[in-house]
Amino acid sequence: MSSNAIIDFNSRELTFEAFEGIFKLDKTFVGTENYLGLAYFWAMEYKHYLRDCSMAKRRKIHKKWLQAGLDLTGISNHHLSIIETVLDGVTLPTGFTVKKGKSNG
Repeated sequence: MSSNAIIDFNSRELTFEAFEGIFKLDKTFVGTENYLGLAYFWAMEYKHYLRDCSMAKRRKIHKKWLQAGLDLTGISNHHLSIIETVLDGVTLPTGFTVKKGKSNG
């Protein structure tokens, strides 16, 4: 069953306790199709790409890594290629714009 429900995690209406509960729940969803896009699942190597991107982009990368049979905490050219494909053209808070095939990874 899929849902189009929208939750604004930046809302002032969401308490810290509620966010923390949802974050803890999402940690249990890492590695499953239920992953929400909040919890961390990646190796430190990719933190600058994934920690500040949108929940939707994180979900997409998570899904693609699972489909490719990749270890979610692994490091490889294949991991990076998927990140670059999903984030192609996205400018990160550091000012770096992700370009497919242009990283030093």
